[in-house]
Amino acid sequence: MMTTETIIRSPIVQSALDYWKSKIINRMMPARRDIDPCEIPQLLPWLILTDVFYDPPDFRYRLIGTQVVAQARQDYTGKRFSEMDHTGPASTAWIDRMKVVRTRQPVFSAPPYSGPKAGVATVSGIHLPLSSDGWTVDMILTAADFAMVLKTRP
Repeated sequence: MMTTETIIRSPIVQSALDYWKSKIINRMMPARRDIDPCEIPQLLPWLILTDVFYDPPDFRYRLIGTQVVAQARQDYTGKRFSEMDHTGPASTAWIDRMKVVRTRQPVFSAPPYSGPKAGVATVSGIHLPLSSDGWTVDMILTAADFAMVLKTRP
């Protein structure tokens, strides 16, 4: 089982958390407008930006980094979670993001990998709340890291 300590050892996850924290200025969480892709080019392939909907609750992939797409079944950009079998209300993807919405705090995640790539040992990530008004989570910035199984020589 993956622990928070294991997740945070991911340089991608740690860098995303550090960057998010650097954008908090006299408020609970940064806004999307505070996130400047030019400041974090090394993270972009590993990031996911998700829109949050409230009535009814749902999420939509607004942006998915190239390295995340490479590990997935397909590019889900523009899709709502409720439209897909594997991201509905009972899924880790949904539950983790709902926790971000409720708590307005980062949520570490270690969902099971269910993509098509052989050799992915673990997935670790962090979901970071973003808010236009400083209170309501309207987007979630996620950093995902994929650890591969190390092959040993016979």
